[in-house]
Amino acid sequence: MFRMVEIIVEKPVFDKNPSPLVVIGIFDSKDYEKYLKYLGSKAGNALKEIILGKGFLGKLGTSVLLPIIGNPEVEKILLIGLGNKEKFTQDIARRMAGKSALKAREIHQPNFSIFPFAESGENEIEAIAEGIFLAMYNFGKYKTKNSEENNKIQKVKLLLNNSNVERLQARIENVKTITGAVNFARDLGNLPPNDCSPGQLIVHGLTMADSLGIASTTLERYQMESIGLNGIVSVGKGSNNPPKMLILEHNGTSTNAAPYLLVGKTVTFDTGGISLKPSEKMDEMKYDKCGGCTVLGIMRAVSELKLPIRVIGIIPCVENMPSSTSYRPGDIIRMFNGKTVEVLNTDAEGRIILADAIAYGVKTYRPRLIIDLATLTGASIIALGANVAAMIGTAVDLKTRLKKLSEITGEKMWELPLWEEFHDQIKSHVADIKNIGGRPGGAITAAAFLSNFTNGIPWVHLDIAGTGWTQDGTSKKSYNPKGATGFGLRTIVKFLVEESPTDGKA
Repeated sequence: MFRMVEIIVEKPVFDKNPSPLVVIGIFDSKDYEKYLKYLGSKAGNALKEIILGKGFLGKLGTSVLLPIIGNPEVEKILLIGLGNKEKFTQDIARRMAGKSALKAREIHQPNFSIFPFAESGENEIEAIAEGIFLAMYNFGKYKTKNSEENNKIQKVKLLLNNSNVERLQARIENVKTITGAVNFARDLGNLPPNDCSPGQLIVHGLTMADSLGIASTTLERYQMESIGLNGIVSVGKGSNNPPKMLILEHNGTSTNAAPYLLVGKTVTFDTGGISLKPSEKMDEMKYDKCGGCTVLGIMRAVSELKLPIRVIGIIPCVENMPSSTSYRPGDIIRMFNGKTVEVLNTDAEGRIILADAIAYGVKTYRPRLIIDLATLTGASIIALGANVAAMIGTAVDLKTRLKKLSEITGEKMWELPLWEEFHDQIKSHVADIKNIGGRPGGAITAAAFLSNFTNGIPWVHLDIAGTGWTQDGTSKKSYNPKGATGFGLRTIVKFLVEESPTDGKA
């Protein structure tokens, strides 16, 4: 689908031919002298003139392009403002690197060089690489003429005075693997519903799994009925496209270790069912599969990185449609773990399919922990906006670690409480629980519903309704082009990498 740019670590020594474009980040403190010896006299003088003459102040996000005529080292310099040095973060590095790559593409420059921002450590170098890889993503599958496809960035040289070029290059290759998985998840998330039924999405997952040697199992509708996955079947039975569930297993170096269980809500299109959604922005409901797409991307990254740990990914996949065979408000469903659910709103379907998949994963694999990702509730957007995922669950240490990692990746997460009164809101008079708890605390009561199916296993739920795709209120970031974002993948993969022992024992 999407071909990625090549990033090469090199020491800052230019070839006989002038470098076509060099990117330099400048803080508002105007620290520029260290670059002069690499640029040649004409370029150096132009740089000094525009900075000392206050033609460029280094304000965050600003940029200026300097053409240098007749300079033997550099033809053009792109200055990128980095703002206050004391406030510089990895996410600023990521955003400004992405902005540099977008500018290079805009001026039809497929190859450029970039100096690391500030005295960048290896983590900042990774962030720069992430910004470039992610910003260059382009979903052009349905464009008859795709100008961006014909104007790709091909090669970026990262100019570093570092003795261990090989180690940095290896880290960048890992970044390429992870961001490649993000872009794979974006590709799947962006697919339109007429080209992405549950069956079609499962085929994409199976193709990926087969290519990487990931063990896979697909459960069809009647198999799910026979073993009691009635929640998934009930939600999916209103569509002509039958529900399916895909299970992927990465066993690392051990098939016996308790696995990490990942579950992703995968509704390929959500009309709301009998509780029909308003027509405005219903087109965005093609993104209701983004949780499952992210899990598929995580499984790809885990496999390509050859992590020694055991990871299970479960993708319950349905299309929620209104028809004479749809499940209805008032129905009572006996779920996989035996609990009964009173359906009050068929548009609260994501928690039903997730609950069944979680219960299946708990019983089948006895995992050490569970992470689920879901575009679950508009209430999470009301609470936290469109740039922060709601994090709710029972695993205190896991929540703390994911929060810290999210501050590094820029995938912002914030914890909401799961107190007893939220469980009270979903008690039913006629069944064990009901699938909605009213408007107050809607994101939390959805998580309270899910907690009934974890069987006490440490668990974290990420509600990515605001962050799974770009929408009203989404902050503009160079590395998040319009559409599906692949949110959560980089954070969870970082967590799984940290969990991977270096001695090869899972």
